[in-house]
Amino acid sequence: MRPFAEQAERFRSTARRLKAQDLRQLVMVGDAVSSVSAFIHSLQKERGVSNVYLGSRGLEFGERLATTRAASRADQAAVCEVFDRLQEVAGEVAFDARLFSRIACVVQDLDSLDMMRDRIARVTAPAVDATAYFVDLISALLAIVFEASDATADAETSRALVAMFSFMQGKEFAGQERAATAAGFSSGCFTHQKHSQLLKLIDAQTRSFQFFTKFAAPELKALYDEKLSGPDMIEFERLRRIACLAGPTAGLTGITSQQWYDQATRRMDAMRFVERKLDDDLQGLCKAKLAAAEIAIGVGDVDDFPVGETGRYQIAFVIGGADEALLSDAAETGAEVLSVDGVSPRVGRSILDIVQSQAGRLQQMSEELEAARMAINERKIIDRAKGILMRHRGASEQEAYELLRKTAMSQNRRIKEVAEAVIAMSDILKPA
Repeated sequence: MRPFAEQAERFRSTARRLKAQDLRQLVMVGDAVSSVSAFIHSLQKERGVSNVYLGSRGLEFGERLATTRAASRADQAAVCEVFDRLQEVAGEVAFDARLFSRIACVVQDLDSLDMMRDRIARVTAPAVDATAYFVDLISALLAIVFEASDATADAETSRALVAMFSFMQGKEFAGQERAATAAGFSSGCFTHQKHSQLLKLIDAQTRSFQFFTKFAAPELKALYDEKLSGPDMIEFERLRRIACLAGPTAGLTGITSQQWYDQATRRMDAMRFVERKLDDDLQGLCKAKLAAAEIAIGVGDVDDFPVGETGRYQIAFVIGGADEALLSDAAETGAEVLSVDGVSPRVGRSILDIVQSQAGRLQQMSEELEAARMAINERKIIDRAKGILMRHRGASEQEAYELLRKTAMSQNRRIKEVAEAVIAMSDILKPA
């Protein structure tokens, strides 16, 4: 083999190897996302049961609390094992540093989880403190999924990750609604703050699931519609309507916290079914891409042009009708015949078809990747603005978001634009 040909083959080999390495990283991150989603689901259940247990002063859900904690501990051990595996190969695979920073935050937070569980068991933790603890821990876990969504440059995988992150966030808001409303039914009434929080959580779910449907594959959207409908969901909506209409002044009589919790749990389990399908499809997508890349390493790049005996690309172009003599020659030499008018019986495609197909595919991938990136960047900007408002106004995260939303509505601007203005003014807000 001549020197330049050898050099070209080395570059091809390196490109295939690096592509496979990137995909192996993606598969490992996908495994982490899968374990994180399972752990989040367990924590959501534990949070809901804990709220009913605390709201009833330990009289209800004692046995359920022990069961849900056992499941949470098992999923916690599984996710920590996955984190350890990521750590083991960190020197070999080019992970994003932000992903490990997020994992470090979660692992640190796990130190205090058993202490909170002990306070709940002894009914010494206020329900609001327990809820806030679980919300913060789950938010830290969701941030890992967020970083995974932001890490991939593959348009198809990026869409799948953004869809999954949006769905998981909507499901978390649903879990918060289950816990908060369970506490209301358990105590017999809502405070003004809790009722306002309930309405905001419902709105937040709607926005998250709208984002999910924007990026999810059609069959996943259809599955979501199927699972989140039916008699069980009708009963859930009835109980939710009672809670919403009761307001902070009316008592919640005639409905037990267990009735609400069971209906809300059926809804959460339906969401978990969809979440598992999202996870399975994401895992399958990552592994299929990796398998294709590994095959390319072993047998040559599937996108390579055909090469004839001379070592040059053998392509014959036909302008107008296909030339029978040319086709005959092509059959003997193995040349690929491309016809501008698309009548070539050898290949059945034209140069224009190729150009249009490739251009369309590249444009679609570019648009999908850009849409995913914009979605993630917009969320980052809004989260940063919320942090500034929380520091300078002493507001909660939900209050900060509500302020951004109301300002955007009153000024007829997008929330992102208002968030950017807040960030731009942050230096002025700092004390001298």
